[in-house]
Amino acid sequence: MLTFNQLQKKILVITNLYPVAWAPNRASFNKQQFDRLAQSAHTKIFVLVPFFDWLKNRKKAPSDEITLVPYFYIPKIGRALTPFFQLVSLILVSQRIKKYEPDSIIASWAFPDAVAVSMFCKLFKFPFVVKAHGSDINENLHKPLRQKLMRKWLNNATRIFCASNALATKLESVGINKTSIETNYNGVDKTVFFPTNEEAKGDGIQILFVGNLIVQKGVCELYQAFKSIQSEFDYSLTFVGTGNMRSKLESWVAQDDLSSKVKFCGSLKLAQVADKIRHASILVLPSYREGVPNVLLEAFASGIPVVATKVGGIPEVVVEETGILVDAQDTNSLISGMKEALSREWDKSKILNHSKQFDWDSNIMRLNAALTSDDDVSKRP
Repeated sequence: MLTFNQLQKKILVITNLYPVAWAPNRASFNKQQFDRLAQSAHTKIFVLVPFFDWLKNRKKAPSDEITLVPYFYIPKIGRALTPFFQLVSLILVSQRIKKYEPDSIIASWAFPDAVAVSMFCKLFKFPFVVKAHGSDINENLHKPLRQKLMRKWLNNATRIFCASNALATKLESVGINKTSIETNYNGVDKTVFFPTNEEAKGDGIQILFVGNLIVQKGVCELYQAFKSIQSEFDYSLTFVGTGNMRSKLESWVAQDDLSSKVKFCGSLKLAQVADKIRHASILVLPSYREGVPNVLLEAFASGIPVVATKVGGIPEVVVEETGILVDAQDTNSLISGMKEALSREWDKSKILNHSKQFDWDSNIMRLNAALTSDDDVSKRP
C-alpha cells in the first residue's frame, strides 16, 4: 500500500532516451518504468533532444507528458563537450525545474546526460540518482576524457542503478564509488508480452531480430548466418527496427534472391513487437556489446528462446533453459547457435518461470527506496 508521503514525492526524470513525437517507439522500456514510477510519485519527464533534431521536428505535435530540452552538440569530435552543452540547456529551463521543486532527479543515461545532470544538481542543490543502461557505459568508458568526466561527476549521485552486474563491475573498475552502485534489472510489461498457445505458422516469422539495424547489433553476421542455414531449415527471417544498415541488408537480400524469406518491418509499436515475438520460433540478438537488452526479457515473458552473444550482462540472464550464448562478431559461432536453437525442443514453462524475476514492481521498489532515502539530503552535492 502506498503511503501519503510516497504519493507526494516529486520526481524529475532527465534523459535523452524516451519516446518523442518523431520517434514514438523509442525506448519503450524507459516509458514503462517511469509510467510505473508515476503510480507512486509525482513524475515529470524532461527529454534532452539534439538541437537539429528538435529544429527539424519542432512543429510535430508535442506530448503533454514531456518537456523537450534541445541542446547543441558537435558531431563526432566534440562528444566530450556534450555534457557542457546539455548543462547550458538545463540552466535555461532551470526556473521551470525549480518551480516544480523536485525532491530528487533521475538521470537516465550515464553519458552525457548524467554528467550534465550532476553538474546541474551541484549548482542548484538537488539530489539525484543515475540509471546506467549499457551503451552509455560500454561506448564511453574507453575514451579517457569521457571516463574522467564520468568518474568525477557520477560519484556525486546518491545511487547509480545499473542494468546488469557487468555494468556495475565496469563502473567500479574506473573508480566509481562501489557503495553507490546497485544492479537493478529492468522489468517487462506482462500485459503486453505474454505467450500464445498457437503453434508458429509455416509461413510466419521463424527467426526474429528486434533492435537498431546497425553494425554493432550484429545484423550483418545474422544475415550471413541465416543465408547459410536457410535452405536447411526453410525458415524466414524478420528484422524489426530501423538503422543505417537497412539499405545494405536489403541489397544483400536482393542480390541473393531471398526477398521471399527476409522481411523488414521498420519501427513498430510495442504491441506489434510483442505479437511478432510471441509468434517467433527464436529471437536472435548477436550484439557486439550490451547491458541487458529488454528484448531478451520480453522474449522470455513470451515463452520464446533466444540466441544471443556472450557480452555485457547477457550471460547473467540467458541460462541453459532459455537460450544459447554465442561469440560476438563470429558468424560460424552464430550459425552453430542458431542451428542448435532451431533443432532443440524448448520447454516453454521453464522459459516463462525464468521470466518471473524480471518485473517492474521489484524494479520500482528498489528505485523508490533510493528516491525516498533519508540520506538524500546529506548526500546532496
